[in-house]
This record gives sequence, structure tokens and C-alpha cells, in this order.
Amino acid sequence: MKTFRSRQGLTHALFTLVIGFLACTALEQPTFSEEPAVAPLMLPEFPSPQLANLADRLYVILEKQSHYLLGLVKPWNGDPRYKLLTESRSAEHWIRPNTGAVEAFCFLYRFGPYDEKLVGMSRATLLGDIIVPMIRYLTETHVTGSRPTGDGRKWGDAWQSAHWAQMLGRGAWFIWNDLPEDLRSAVRRVVRHEAERIAHSQPPAQLRGDTKAEENAWNAQILSVAWLLMPHDPQADQWMSQFQRWTLSAFLRPADQNTTDEVDGRPVAEQFTGANIFDDFTLENHGFVHPDYMSTFTLSLGCVTDFRMTGRREPQSVLWNVRGIYENLKWFILPDMGFVYPSGQDWTIFRQPAWLSAHVLMFVYGRDGEAWDLATQTVGVIEKMQARSPEGAIYDPSEFFFPSTQTDIAEALARAWLHLHFADPAAIGTYQPRLGAKHLRFGKIFLYRTPRLITAISYGSVIMGTFTPNQRDRLISPDQQSLVGSIKLSGNTRPLPVKLLRAEFSEKKESFQGILHISHGDNVIAEWTINGDASGQVCIAEKLVVQRDCTIQEMATGLIGVLNNQRWIFEQGKREIRLGSVSKTIPAHSSVRWEAPQTDHVGIDHMMEIELFPPRDVLYVGATQPERGRATDRLILNHLSGPRDFHAGDVIAEWSATIRPTPRNAE
Repeated sequence: MKTFRSRQGLTHALFTLVIGFLACTALEQPTFSEEPAVAPLMLPEFPSPQLANLADRLYVILEKQSHYLLGLVKPWNGDPRYKLLTESRSAEHWIRPNTGAVEAFCFLYRFGPYDEKLVGMSRATLLGDIIVPMIRYLTETHVTGSRPTGDGRKWGDAWQSAHWAQMLGRGAWFIWNDLPEDLRSAVRRVVRHEAERIAHSQPPAQLRGDTKAEENAWNAQILSVAWLLMPHDPQADQWMSQFQRWTLSAFLRPADQNTTDEVDGRPVAEQFTGANIFDDFTLENHGFVHPDYMSTFTLSLGCVTDFRMTGRREPQSVLWNVRGIYENLKWFILPDMGFVYPSGQDWTIFRQPAWLSAHVLMFVYGRDGEAWDLATQTVGVIEKMQARSPEGAIYDPSEFFFPSTQTDIAEALARAWLHLHFADPAAIGTYQPRLGAKHLRFGKIFLYRTPRLITAISYGSVIMGTFTPNQRDRLISPDQQSLVGSIKLSGNTRPLPVKLLRAEFSEKKESFQGILHISHGDNVIAEWTINGDASGQVCIAEKLVVQRDCTIQEMATGLIGVLNNQRWIFEQGKREIRLGSVSKTIPAHSSVRWEAPQTDHVGIDHMMEIELFPPRDVLYVGATQPERGRATDRLILNHLSGPRDFHAGDVIAEWSATIRPTPRNAE
């Protein structure tokens, strides 16, 4: 089976000879036109059948996803010369989906064993009826163009517009010789404008709350794409110099300010522009340690393929600190190929396709054998997700709310196919799931992994704990009130603010203990003790002591978020819940409210058993619909309805729970 064939239909052997000839020349000189040449694209064959097979799977997934996306493309104001797949507006949610789709469509037009039946149109139609009108729309409505978008403004010069422009530019590079000359000039105009803006800016840095790692990594990309389109430009050397600077800046740690290690011929300390990640290779975004943003090294590392396809050596800066970050992600990974979220998740938790790039890039350019295994497993998950949709969409509408979700994965699939051409089959290996304790002291996260259960405790800006079965149906939702729960005073609709007073963790060979003292406002202190061992059993104990007289309207501690989704591939659309001696089937999105007084036993879908001592008033509240891309039922192990008066020194509750996972496969 052929794994690569050119659009023009050259035989595989002839195409290989042409590539070999081009590989001898660093830059193609213009011959038939005075227009400056773009950098020539040189793509070797896949280096092994294993790699070719994985690439074939990626290509088919992209063809199906593109079939879905092409169904969204429409003329702008009825004019078929301009097309887009969103409303016409100038901000991220309306430009980024279109530039991402353009890159994916351009890739399909140029590369691979194109199947008209899967995509839904011929390559010629894809170019003439889709790609050209979309590029025309995007270049005309940029700040360098002549027309505003439908909201009366042009796009560009925005915090993320360099990221959008690099997708447009790289897609155009793929098919450069088949674009009309006016569009080639227009694309160069857009890319130059955004690249010059970044090249003459200083890479920002921020450690707490809102890292600049992602922004610096995405801004670096436009400098790489500018060189691809304009390698003879007087600014080309500066773009490459700034590319090195921005990529290094993205993932600097505080410790790098003093390191003598050299990157690209100079000590890192001399190149230090400020830290964006902690010394334990974690980072904060959206106000807490966020694994999703730890994966954003893919934005800058992905540009290595730009260098390899043009016969150049990439700077060392693209891998600085990346291996340490990726090792952390291996501790967060679950069998469903998603992440444990120790500090909660404000995006959806079903973002497995988004992590494909990290695994592929770390396998190809980090030579990480485990990443190969994780990449192949992730592809299997993506295939299962896509199989639900007759149109070819990977994500179900209930699983996402970010407008670029479906186009981002299309662009990522295209890039992954290209990356794999530069892999070394000798690096192929097997992932070994991490077991034992991992204490990320700067990120203030404690993880304890066993074959049956993963305990995650966050004690930084978000204070919470989760106990997630180590299997494909993860069962547990990372609610940011998990474990700690909430206390509301009479007359208040909002719960008391939670603050950490003390956190201690001790580890032995096959066990751990965590002690957390937490205040609920000035009124109540919660003393938590958490013990776990290698069997996967965890014992939690809470003592709630009143600090000042108050009237409590509701106490809801010992919170466990239970995932209950209708369409997720590893769930059944229902949960079997047992409170005491009573069992019920709780359909997804049920809105049920089930109160069970003086309960000593809880069972969750034959996957988790919880023994309570002494018996507690337990509450189960079913989700009405998905929120933030998932439906979370809420199980409260220690519930009290008020109003109830308490005095300083009163012990509101003192209880414990033993949690035992009971693994069940859910394919």
C-alpha cells in the first residue's frame, strides 16, 4: 500500500528521485518568475512500515474530519469568491477556526493518498471552491487588507493573531505553486506583518496565575513560517534569531537564571528573559496548575518539522525543559489517554485528541519511546470518538464548547503526519505507567498512583482532592470543590471561601499520608487526614470545628464528582448508585436529587465502594446537562441541611471514609 503520493500523480519512485534532487539544494532559486521563491519542501519517505501504518490511520481520520468541516464552509454574504466556516467576525473564535481549517485543507490538497469519497470532493474542487476563497477572505479582512469582517473590524495585531496567521501561512506554503499570484502576495503581506510585530517585541514572562509559556510558544511559530515564505528576505536572519529567543523564553524556570548550561552556543543564564514555569516543571494558567497548558510546548517544538523539511538544523532552544514537562504529563496520564486534573479543569476533560501532538513530537524529536506507545493509544481513542459521527466529526457537541476545537485537531492531524516522516523507528518503545508518589512541591500537587486508583491532592490556589480509578472509564470528575466541599451560612447564597492553613505529606515505600488544615471563612476549620497504600485503598477523615458562633444553612463536604455522560465512548450513559441498602440506576443528565440519611455504605457503578463511619447523611445530585464539556453528578458524603446554630468550639462533624476501587472495564 502506498503511504505517500503527490497530487500530480507521480510514481512513488520518481517522486523519491525528485525529493533527493531537491535535498541537495538548501533554497530553490526562482526560474520562471521574478517573484522570490519560498523555501522548497523536502519530505523523505516514512522510515518504517510501523510509522507508515500510524500515518495512514492519521490521514484517514483527517479525511473524515475534513468531510465534516467542509460541510460548514459557506460563501461570505453570498459571494462565492470569499468563503469561511464561521460567522464573519474579527476575534479569535471566528478567525482561528478558519485559518486552522485552511492549513488542514491545504495539507490534504498537497499530500497523501487522497480519497475523494472520504473527503467528499476532488482535490481540484477542494482548491478552487474551498481553499482559494477561504484564503482570499482571510487576507482581505486582515489589518493589511482592504475589507473589514462582518463586525466592522479587521483581524490582526491581537494577542493571538500571530498564531492564526502562521496556520494560514504554512498552509499556503504547502500549495504555493498552485495559488494565484495575488493570493501569494497577500499571504506574504499578512505573515510579514505579524512576524515583524513579534520580532520587534520582547518575550513576556509570568510565573503565577497566567503563564506566558503558551503565548511565547505560539508567537514563535510566525517567525518560522515567515522564513518558509520569504527565505531571501532581508529580515530572514532576524526572524530566525528571534525564533530562537522566543522558543527558549517559553519554558524557562527560575533556576535557569543561574544555570551555566549552554543552549545554541550561549549559557542559558545569559539568555534568561524571565520564568514561565516552576522549577518542578509545572506551570499555572487560569489561576491554577494546568496540565493542558503544560502540553503547549508542541506549538514551538512542532516547528522543528519546518526546519527538517527545508534541510536545516533546528535550534536547541525548542527542547529546553520540555522533557521535564513531558515527564510530569506521564504522571497525569490516564488509561483513556486523558489527564488527571489535580487542581480541577475549566476546559473539557475529553481532550484526548489534543494530546496527540505532544506524544508524536516527543517520540520524533525527543526520541522518547514511551511517547510512541502513548501516541498509538491516543489514535485508537480518536478513532473510537470519530466512529460515533456519520459526518466524520471527532468531538461530540456535548464534549466541547471552544469554537476552534474541531479545526485545531484537523490541523494537528496534518502536522502529526508530517512529523512522522522524521522519526527514528529505533526509538519505538512501550509506556510504563507511573506508580508510587510524585510530590510537585512548587506546583503544590501530591500524586499517588497505584494500578487501581490515582489519588491527587492540590493545595495551592485550588484546594481539592480526587480519587480516580486507574481505568478507561475514569468515573471521577475533577470538580474544584472535590473532597473539601463547601459550607454556606444562613442568609448567604455563596459558600464560605476556602483557605489552606497547613499541608504535610509523608511517603513510605508503599503508602502515604497527607494532612490538610483548611479554613472555611473565619467560621470553621476542617482537619483532613488522608492515608493510602499500594493496594489502592484510601482512608479519609474529616473533623469540622467551629471557630466563631454562626448559623450554618448547608454543609456539603466529602464531595465526589461522578461523571455521567450520554455519549462519551468509555461511559454507558448511566450510573448504578447504591446508598445504604438501596440501589438505583441514575441516567445521565437526570437532575435527580436523592437524600439518604444515616448511610454507612456507598457504591458507585460497581467501580468504587465507600464505607462511612459513623453513618452520615448522604446526598446525590444528578447533573441536568453537560457543563464545561462534561456532565458531573455530585455525591456528598457529609451533608447537613440547616439552618443550625453552632458555637465556637463545637465539633460539627467528625467522620471517616474508606474508599476501595473495584475495577470494571468499560470499552
